[in-house]
Amino acid sequence: MTTELLSIKALQAMVDRCPFNRWMGLRMMRVDEEGIALTASWREEFMSSPERCSTHGGILASIVDAAGVYAIAARVHKPVPTIDMQVDYHRIATPGDLVARAHVLHLGGTLGSSQTQIFDAGDRLIATGRAVYFIGSRTNESERGGERVGTS
Repeated sequence: MTTELLSIKALQAMVDRCPFNRWMGLRMMRVDEEGIALTASWREEFMSSPERCSTHGGILASIVDAAGVYAIAARVHKPVPTIDMQVDYHRIATPGDLVARAHVLHLGGTLGSSQTQIFDAGDRLIATGRAVYFIGSRTNESERGGERVGTS
């Protein structure tokens, strides 16, 4: 496994390959030894409760997952599938762009794990999450009969 980190441009290209990530407006802000940071551009479709103007928890979980994937991808040079994830919600996310900061907790021969924090425009902690990803050797497409493996 290489120790060279992917560039912001290379990671953004990975992000943009996923239509859902493009729809969420995910933009890579930072990639370094500490991890990654990305933004999610708020959109009305994120809203769960118009009365409270709150963002749906599924959107926040998706951001946690994506940030974790790309923190790992920066190191292993490929997007990785999620095996397990836990998200804790700390406060309501109201309209406004969100910032996710993720770092790698562990990289092994088969599995990797990350931790992500999501902040609102006022730099208040909204949600945190940890996830486990499969980073081991992937079977090539010819051995799978052309089946595509989905990633975040």
